Amino acid sequence: MGSCLSAFSPPPPSASFGRRDGGRSDRSASAALELSPSSAPSSAPSETDAHDLIVIGGGSAGLTAAKFASNFGKSVALVEASRAGGDCTWTGCVPSKTLLAAAKRAWTWRRMTERYGGEGGGGADDASLRRMLEGARKEVDSARERIYEEDDSPRVLQSLGIDFVRGRAKFRDAKAVDVTSDLDGTTVRLSAKYGVVIATGASPRNVASDIAGLDAVPYWTYENVWAEFFNCIENDQQQKVSERRVIVVGGGPIGCELSQAISRLGPSVTLVSGSRRLLPAAEEEASTELRKVLEGEGVSVICDRRVASVAADENDDKKIRVSLEDGAMDPIVGDHILVATGRVPNVGNMGLDSVGIRLDPKTGGIKVDEKLETSVRGIFAAGDCTGDRQFTHYAGYQGAVAARNVLLPLKDPGVLDEVPSATFTDPEVAGFGLAERDARDRYGDDAISTSFRPLSEIDRAVCEGTDSHGFIKIVYKSGNKRILGATIVAPAAGELISELALARDAKLPLDKLATVMHAYPSYSIALQQMAADVYYDKLKKNKGLYNLLKKAGL
Repeated sequence: MGSCLSAFSPPPPSASFGRRDGGRSDRSASAALELSPSSAPSSAPSETDAHDLIVIGGGSAGLTAAKFASNFGKSVALVEASRAGGDCTWTGCVPSKTLLAAAKRAWTWRRMTERYGGEGGGGADDASLRRMLEGARKEVDSARERIYEEDDSPRVLQSLGIDFVRGRAKFRDAKAVDVTSDLDGTTVRLSAKYGVVIATGASPRNVASDIAGLDAVPYWTYENVWAEFFNCIENDQQQKVSERRVIVVGGGPIGCELSQAISRLGPSVTLVSGSRRLLPAAEEEASTELRKVLEGEGVSVICDRRVASVAADENDDKKIRVSLEDGAMDPIVGDHILVATGRVPNVGNMGLDSVGIRLDPKTGGIKVDEKLETSVRGIFAAGDCTGDRQFTHYAGYQGAVAARNVLLPLKDPGVLDEVPSATFTDPEVAGFGLAERDARDRYGDDAISTSFRPLSEIDRAVCEGTDSHGFIKIVYKSGNKRILGATIVAPAAGELISELALARDAKLPLDKLATVMHAYPSYSIALQQMAADVYYDKLKKNKGLYNLLKKAGL
C-alpha cells in the first residue's frame, strides 16, 4: 500500500488488492445486517445508531474503505444505490478482461483453422462464430457473478461486519446522510461518529451534445455493450457475424480493448479517434506498435478525426451512418456504434453544495487535498469521483487511505504523482512515470538515458511467437541511474511494469536490478539483462581505474 503503510496503518484488506476474504473484523457476523430504507415505518427518516464511518459508493474505493474500517473493528455503513462491485465488477475490468481472454482463444482458433483447415477445409463458419460468442457471453456473466458473490455481495460484507445499505445518499450535514430507496422512496438516516468517505465513481461521458444525431440512434457504451453486443447478434440470425460492422469512437484504453475483442470474435471493426494517435497518454512508440497490431488483425484505424454527426443510413435504416468533421473522408456505414470517449465523476444529487463540498472546476470531480479531505472537515473522497486518474487499483488505494485518515491518528497522503497503468490489449501496453520526451524536457537531453529492447531480442517471446510486436523501454537519469519511467508492450506487460515501479519507488538505481536473479526463459529476465547492460557500461567508464587497482593486487 505504499505511503499508507505507516505505523498506524497496516495493509488494508480489499478485493482490489487480491484478498478474497477481505480480512476479518472483530465484530461478529451476527452483529451485521443489511439495512433497508424500505423498512422505515413512515415518510420521516428512520434513524439508526451512529456508525464510526459512512462510505457512499460500493465500487473499488468504497469497498476498500469499508473493509479497512471493518478490519480495525470499526462500525461502518456502506451505501450503494445498486449492486456492490461498481464499474470494475459489472461494466469495466472484470467483463472486459474476460471478453478479451475469450476473444484471444477465439482468434487463436480462427487463425489455426485458416492455416490448417477445419472440418470444412476452410476458416470459421457463421455457426462456429455464434457458438464462440455464446461461450464468451457465458464466461463474462460467470466471471462477474463469481467475483461478486465471493468479494462484493451483501452476504460477504455482512460476514465482515459491514452494514450494507441499499439506496441513494444525500447529505443532511457533515456527519449525517439520508438514504432513500429507489423501490418505494422511503428513507433511513445514518450518522457518522468520525467521518464520511465519498466513493461514487464515474459514468460514461455524455457526448450527445457534441455528436449531432447520436441521441436518435441506438448506441453502446462500456455500460451496456456487455448485453447489447451479444443480444444484437443473437436476435438476428439472418446477418452473418462476419458481415457485421462495429464503429468504435474513442482511441483510449476502453476503445482499443473492445475494438480488438470484438474484431477477434468475428465482426469487422472501424476505430475512430479524435486524438492524433491511439493511447495518447502512452509513449508514442507504444501507440505506433498497437496500431500496427490492430491493423494487422483487420481493424480499420482512423486517427486525428472527430465524429461530427450520426444518423440512420439513407439506404438502409437499420444501419448507422457516421460522418467525420472535416468531410475529407466518406461517411462510415456500420451496424452498431460504440462510444468510448471517457468518463466523468458522479457528483450529482448528493447535496454536496448544502454542506459546502466544493468541486474542482477543471475535472468536475470533488476537490480534495493531498490527504483526500474535501473542503468540509471530516468528509473525504476517493477514486474516480475526485476527477483524478481513473484506475481501479488507484481507487482502491485511495479508498484505504481515506478510511485510514478518517479513523486513525495523523494522516497519510492519498494523491500520487505517478500511477502504473495497463491497457489489456494483446500485447498489453503498460507504463508509469515520465515518457522520454517529457523527461528530456524536464531535465535536459544530457541528463537522460534510455534502455530499449524489442521483443524480438527476448527469448521467451521468440519461443512463443510473440516477437513480431512489442518492446521494453526504460527512461532513467544518466548520472545516478534512477528510474524515471517505463513503457512495456508485451504479453505480460501488466505484470512486468510492477517490478520497475517498485524499483522506482524504492529509489533503486536501474543497474542494481542486474543483481536480482530472474528465471530463464521468462519475459522478466529481460529486465535483468537490460539492467546488466547499464551496469557494464558503468564499469567500462571506470576501466582505467579498475586496471590500476588490479595491478596493485586488489
